[in-house]
Amino acid sequence: MKIICLEGCSGTGKTTQYHFLNEHYHQSDFNHLSVVEKEYEPFKSSVKKWHETKGPSIPFTEEDVRVFAMARAKTFLDNFSGLESKVDFILMDRYFYTSAVYQIGSGLTPKEILQINLDYGAPIPDLTFLFDCDPYVCFQRANSRNKLTGGKHLFSTSPEKISEIRERYLDLMKGRREVKIVNSIRTIENVSQNLIKSIDNLF
Repeated sequence: MKIICLEGCSGTGKTTQYHFLNEHYHQSDFNHLSVVEKEYEPFKSSVKKWHETKGPSIPFTEEDVRVFAMARAKTFLDNFSGLESKVDFILMDRYFYTSAVYQIGSGLTPKEILQINLDYGAPIPDLTFLFDCDPYVCFQRANSRNKLTGGKHLFSTSPEKISEIRERYLDLMKGRREVKIVNSIRTIENVSQNLIKSIDNLF
């Protein structure tokens, strides 16, 4: 069973591709499971508690980082560890790279946060796509999406903030063999074709 992860700043087109790939592989010969980990326990409860008691305006602490990392590892163990012979791959919309990039208020670096997640037992994906796009385009896309969905910016509150988060992602992913950087300024169809080719090549 492979683990495939989609990552990137808000507005990069990551979730659009997640839904496209999910639909594409439902019509293929592959058995796959699409996962948004915050919908699975116990990670779901950890995220809910954080929103209720802290939220984006309050910096993460190292304890928060460890709580999320422990919940993530247990979520995988409880929900996905028995699927090795049942599915070809798990497709994830965000994963521990997001935690590493967004939890730096804890005083830890993104690489230290990533290592904590690994230490607690979160598995390394076989393939991660990092969606990369101009921060101003990302902000415009996110605004358009929020108008349609009623969503709001949590961390990506301006193009400048998105640019800062983008640099964290790029630095964290540097040299990681499981990561492919995707130029998502291109058309949805062009990006999709490249993702599908890379996924199919895993098998």
